[in-house]
Amino acid sequence: MGRILADHSHASPSTGQVPPRRPHRGGRARRTPGRRVRLGVVASLALTLSLAACSSSTAGTTAASTHTAASTGTASPGAASGPVVHRQLVIETGKADGRPGWPRFVPDGFTAPVGTTIVLTIVNHDDGTAPLPPASPWGQVWGSDPTYGAVSGGTEQVDGKTVTSIPNQDVSHTFEIPGLLLNVPIPAASSSTQPVTVVFTFKVLKAGTYQWICAAPCGGGAMGMGGAMAADGWMRGHVTFS
Repeated sequence: MGRILADHSHASPSTGQVPPRRPHRGGRARRTPGRRVRLGVVASLALTLSLAACSSSTAGTTAASTHTAASTGTASPGAASGPVVHRQLVIETGKADGRPGWPRFVPDGFTAPVGTTIVLTIVNHDDGTAPLPPASPWGQVWGSDPTYGAVSGGTEQVDGKTVTSIPNQDVSHTFEIPGLLLNVPIPAASSSTQPVTVVFTFKVLKAGTYQWICAAPCGGGAMGMGGAMAADGWMRGHVTFS
């Protein structure tokens, strides 16, 4: 996520000098020098007033154009200030990638400049839940814990509605970065054809490469922690801020 400012140039005002007149033709009375000077002054005054009116009209247009461009350029999700970058992850089901029981994030990571506001969009096509234990903290939105001073912001929207948590029994996946104390709980899609969209806005203040994981038991095995949960490129990966 620039402003486009209108650029207007104006001609220099008239010097007021009277241009040379054509030679006198026969059959017409020659004007006296005094009258010619008076006419020149009147013409110069009229031209000056015309240019002033034109200049005022153009200046008004310039101000309006500048205001419109500024209003358009400064709008950003989550009322973010400064540079804004957008990243997107898509959660596919195992059926979509030909490996039943192996959901995955696509891509499995991203890079972004440190210090910029990051608007991360996660589109979840998985309509199955992977309920968290009742006492699990991973249903909460984390993203501004002061412990490390490495991340700020941490606001989440689900289909346009701001939330601070997802009920543990409704969680489908999470996008968690333990090294930043950052956690994005993701609810299940409404159906296999109606995905849910999560938008998470945050800012990373310290450069580094961090591992992300899914804390919801969405993999194989008796506890749901095997298979995709333990494999890079599926339910875990890396993000880099530089």
